[in-house]
Amino acid sequence: MKFREAPMPRDQMVLISTTLGDCIAEDHPIRLLDELLNRLDWSVFEQDYLLEKRGQPPIPPRIIAAVLLFGIHRGVRSSRKLEYQLNYNVEFMWLAHGHRIDHSTLAQFRRKHSKAIKEIHRSLIRFAKELGVVKLAELYVDGTRIRADASRSGTLTAEKASKILEQIEREIDERLQQMEAVDQTDELFETQDDGEQLPEPLRDLRRRQAEIQRIVTTCQDADRERKRQGVDPQKNPFQHPISDQDSRILPNKEGGYAPNYTPMIGVEGELGLIVSTAVINSPNEQDRLIAMVDDVEQSYDVTVETVGADGAYSIVTNVVELEVERGKEFLSPDRKGDITANNPAQRKDLTQPVDAEKVGDLPLNPSTKKFDQEAFVYDAEEDIHYCPQGRKLNRQGTENVKQRNGKTILTVIYQSESCDDCPLVSRCRVGSGHKNPRRVRRDEYEAIRRRHREKMSEEETKVRYRKRFEIGERPFGQIKGNFGIRRFQGRGEANAESEWSLAATVHNLLRLMNYFGSLGELRSRISKLKQMA
Repeated sequence: MKFREAPMPRDQMVLISTTLGDCIAEDHPIRLLDELLNRLDWSVFEQDYLLEKRGQPPIPPRIIAAVLLFGIHRGVRSSRKLEYQLNYNVEFMWLAHGHRIDHSTLAQFRRKHSKAIKEIHRSLIRFAKELGVVKLAELYVDGTRIRADASRSGTLTAEKASKILEQIEREIDERLQQMEAVDQTDELFETQDDGEQLPEPLRDLRRRQAEIQRIVTTCQDADRERKRQGVDPQKNPFQHPISDQDSRILPNKEGGYAPNYTPMIGVEGELGLIVSTAVINSPNEQDRLIAMVDDVEQSYDVTVETVGADGAYSIVTNVVELEVERGKEFLSPDRKGDITANNPAQRKDLTQPVDAEKVGDLPLNPSTKKFDQEAFVYDAEEDIHYCPQGRKLNRQGTENVKQRNGKTILTVIYQSESCDDCPLVSRCRVGSGHKNPRRVRRDEYEAIRRRHREKMSEEETKVRYRKRFEIGERPFGQIKGNFGIRRFQGRGEANAESEWSLAATVHNLLRLMNYFGSLGELRSRISKLKQMA
């Protein structure tokens, strides 16, 4: 058997390209990416660099950022793997202008310049706005879940942290007793004091004491909030991650629980560019909707006219803020779904019970699986509610309910005259042996909520809302599926924010590269823009 011989010996001299540019084809996409980066404002990094005037001149931040961005595109996020690519991959070598950047420089760049990295993300959107390829009047907001760089088992509860704190306090007392004994010995033998305030072991214990005390306070505050929301802290206490203390134990997208962050995006309605980002350590992403809208309007000097989001965002405070106070169109279905459709509670004679055959069709609360408030019909003229059995719920009083965002909503309480001998009590009440009849609450914004629900039930609105699925969900598929970002590499909310901004910037770069198609088309568009100016 004869095999093919090698084209040339390994040690034979060859003629190769004399420049890195000769190794990259003229129509290679990396040239278009590099041109887009050249159009951005990199002066935002200058202030950070002015603080460090030691050693050799630094590598330009544009080059380091370009390596990080292109690495995300190629699925290479590790700083050590990027260092390898910069030595052996001609694409990375060309993009870095031949700079050999070590892994520590790449890792520190992400940590030190988180604010500047986010500003570069905004700079790209401003450039796209100048070219007229974005539609900032439409904003679609959504969130996802990404794992933190922390162990699931490495957590502390208030009880565990308190025990550790007690142990540290005992160690401090022992150290202080030892110091007192030493001081007495020093006085006996007239030993000179060396001037130290506290020995190093004791200083370290004091630092640990302060850190554990902070964790105890955080856990106790969280347990009180959980109790207010109906969760028993004794059975299900708040768990504080140790490795990444900014993260929180939240449900994973793939199932189970682990330390997570909730990254959010705001996507414009033309190319689907990510125009706003945020990273929070809470599942309540709906509370950040208004802040996302404000960020877009202030960053790009525009007015957002339409805001789209899934049903989790349709809380009453968002509906009131966007539709009533700001006059914007808010496309977000009711959180409970269209429970008013074919609701048998809406009957001609409210004093009569709902037909027995239709009782099973009455709307249920998703949490309790009992009759929802929509099963109790409100009579505005009499200011009362009628239950499915036809009994009245009279007005009892009012209370101020504090929302998570700090706002207070006036709520009116209605209570049934009596629930005695009611045949539907098992479907209406949770548990048994209740002292008071059934209550329902109607806040001051109920009419606004109902109008919003009716608007979202219209077919034309549903068609417009479907645009959110195409534009708002696509970036998550790109970032998680193509880039492989399912776990943050850095610890802390600031590092997670920096990584998320880089991922959003790469997504936007690829969208713009697909839009222009070639370097020549981009330069032609820029040339026309200059002529018009």
